[in-house]
Amino acid sequence: MKINLVLFLFVFEKMKENWFEVLKNIISGRKLVSHKVKLEGVTIGITVVHAVMFLLFVHFDVWPMIIYNGIVVAYYLYVLRTVHVGNIAGAYVMTFIEIAIQVLFGSFMLGWNIGFFLYLFAIIPLFFYLGLIDDDVNRSQAPSWWLTLAAVVIFFGSYAISYHFDPLFELDVDQIEFMFMYNSVFSMIMLAAMSRFFVIERRHSLIKMAEENRMLDIEASEDPLTGLTNRRSMEKYLEKAMTEARRFDKPFSLIMGDIDSFKQINDTYGHDMGDVALKSVTAIFRQSIGNDDVICRWGGEEFLLLINGDGARATLIAETVRKKVEENLIVFKGTELKFTMTLGVTYYKPGYDLDSLIKQADNNMYYGKRHGKNQVVSKELVY
Repeated sequence: MKINLVLFLFVFEKMKENWFEVLKNIISGRKLVSHKVKLEGVTIGITVVHAVMFLLFVHFDVWPMIIYNGIVVAYYLYVLRTVHVGNIAGAYVMTFIEIAIQVLFGSFMLGWNIGFFLYLFAIIPLFFYLGLIDDDVNRSQAPSWWLTLAAVVIFFGSYAISYHFDPLFELDVDQIEFMFMYNSVFSMIMLAAMSRFFVIERRHSLIKMAEENRMLDIEASEDPLTGLTNRRSMEKYLEKAMTEARRFDKPFSLIMGDIDSFKQINDTYGHDMGDVALKSVTAIFRQSIGNDDVICRWGGEEFLLLINGDGARATLIAETVRKKVEENLIVFKGTELKFTMTLGVTYYKPGYDLDSLIKQADNNMYYGKRHGKNQVVSKELVY
């Protein structure tokens, strides 16, 4: 009696430390906790159920069940340790074995009407919950089905025991009803807990999937070096700008920029220095545009900017960028480098399509390249 009281107090103190908070998080679903923590919570709950049973059977004076539940409390403390060290599957099997023994032994001692068989219904979802723990999606579900079949056999076995043998201990009607309600309530709590686990796992799986899809979308739409919009995604912004310009007369402009003598930078200083130059230009672009403008790494050392506004605004932004690039000094591994940039500007004109506008900006930029570099060209050239 004293040993079991000490064990019960140990479990209670364990819960008091942090398990009430853990169980609250599990029930609310506010925090995704590990499978191990959830199963530790379930194991502690089962331990408490048996500790209460121990006290009930002391009150009912059913000494075999007193001894049995006293042993089981200690047994589940060992199961708790098994879960804690990470042997989750082993803890499941140990839990099933104990419930099977309780159903058969309890039916033999007290009869069918006590309701120990109800725990079999509660344990079955645990078998299939194992599948969520294993990351191998091809893992066979056969063990879960075999354990379910074993639970069915134990169910009918306990009924057969009660049918062919009278209980060794007769409880009065009130005690039988109380034990049946006690077993029913805690069986339903176990079922509710497992159902909640499934719901939470499903919810967090969907959240994780959505986050992974979002990251894949970002990776597919961004240039990995600069973090700018890539060419494929830029085309969507351009089409949207063209549609709004045609329908609502909303002006937009394009800036095509290219780092001067970039191949020479790579050949002289190495591609790492070239990457630093691209990143520094990216930072300058970001400092110079508005929140509604879009920057794209069009390819190599070329950048295409979609500016929400007329050609005058785009030309001003392009000139600001040109000056900042010219004044910028980058240092990489002790080597200093200054370089320049040439930019071509165009703006939406009724009757033009996207290809024509992009070609116009590109032609303006290359006109600047052929006529001295380090300049902004915004006049409409014939091509």
